[in-house]
Amino acid sequence: MKRRSLLLRTAGLVATASTGGLLWAPSAALAGDKAEPANSHNAYFSRLNEMLKRDGPGRPVLLIDTQRMNHNIDKIATSVGDAKSYRVVVKSLPSVPLLQHVTQRADTQALMVFHQPFLNAVAESFRDADVLLGKPMPVAAARTFYSKLGATKFNAEKQVQWLIDSQDRLLQYQALARELGIKMSISFEIDVGLHRGGLATPEALTAALAVIDADPQHLRLTGLMGYEPHLTGMQAELSHPAVREVLSIYDGFIAALKAADVSLDGLTLNGAGSHTLKIYERDNTMNDLSAGSGVVMPTDFDTFHLTQNRPAMFIATPILKRYPDNPFMAEPPANMQRLYYIYGGYWKAKMVSPTEVGETIYQSTNQSPIATSANVDLQVDDYMFLRPTQSEFVMLQFGDLLAVTDGEISSRWPVFHQTG
Repeated sequence: MKRRSLLLRTAGLVATASTGGLLWAPSAALAGDKAEPANSHNAYFSRLNEMLKRDGPGRPVLLIDTQRMNHNIDKIATSVGDAKSYRVVVKSLPSVPLLQHVTQRADTQALMVFHQPFLNAVAESFRDADVLLGKPMPVAAARTFYSKLGATKFNAEKQVQWLIDSQDRLLQYQALARELGIKMSISFEIDVGLHRGGLATPEALTAALAVIDADPQHLRLTGLMGYEPHLTGMQAELSHPAVREVLSIYDGFIAALKAADVSLDGLTLNGAGSHTLKIYERDNTMNDLSAGSGVVMPTDFDTFHLTQNRPAMFIATPILKRYPDNPFMAEPPANMQRLYYIYGGYWKAKMVSPTEVGETIYQSTNQSPIATSANVDLQVDDYMFLRPTQSEFVMLQFGDLLAVTDGEISSRWPVFHQTG
């Protein structure tokens, strides 16, 4: 709801007529009211609050708790195991230093990339990376990648697996490879039940393999990718019928490879994501499993197979204004008795501290009002903390990520640019 519309609708609830006060004017007690402190922040967020008041930039920031993140990386790497590759999803962790931290701790060079500018940044910074595209890119994006690659030790022919979802796109990429005089590595997206594109049948894969087989100078096969987020949230193990169906479909495409005399040695057989990766701990169908957001745990990833992972990413934003009462309501409910205005807002995020927070009054990217119970006793320049609902776009909105270790800022990690 727009702010002006909300003000008109709530004018009757605002007790200003008897006092002669103005709706947007802070009361005399705004800065000095000292209600009894109670449920403001727990010990964890109190420590972060004091750190940011002392060392923070005085604007909204995105914090990464490195110790919690390390716990999550270890959980993911353990689930993947030594017999499979852990492929780190770049869009969910869009920062070179952050990705370096994750790949080093997990001992992997496998990355999944979804955006051409990120692909060029990876080629520049991860000289030994094994990159699988996470979605089929327009051939123009592939052309742009090669035009910006420049003189680098990164070997795109061997280190980038372009994802192909149709015969038409394969022919486009073949034409580009011939035009540029290069060889392109091709992995095929297969539909294992999500119905979001990809090769629909093993027969479609057989036809595409014939194109590659006929042009070894410009094309080579590197694998398959079958994504299955429709399993998200299921309390599913390998024996679950929905999981068995996914693996049965995947096995059908593998059978098509074998029927075409394609050796599976060295091929990437990719699948999973943070939500479902743990399902496949004892599976031998896929040898390459992806995860990104599970490393930092936005709220959308509070799902069954990630219950042992810990929230490791928070938006922290300063309080700009404080009302001891809620000027929008004459008789507010218990969790909306006090009003704060934070710096910024309208993020894909949910308030995590303080916890006694009421319904949203209205959203603003400039100054968002946060209604709380009277138990919350924070002051101007204190911070409030939110958990993002996702990582991939939210992490790009705050400039450098602040890595926090033992309650102190340990590093500042630049994020990727979305163009370039």
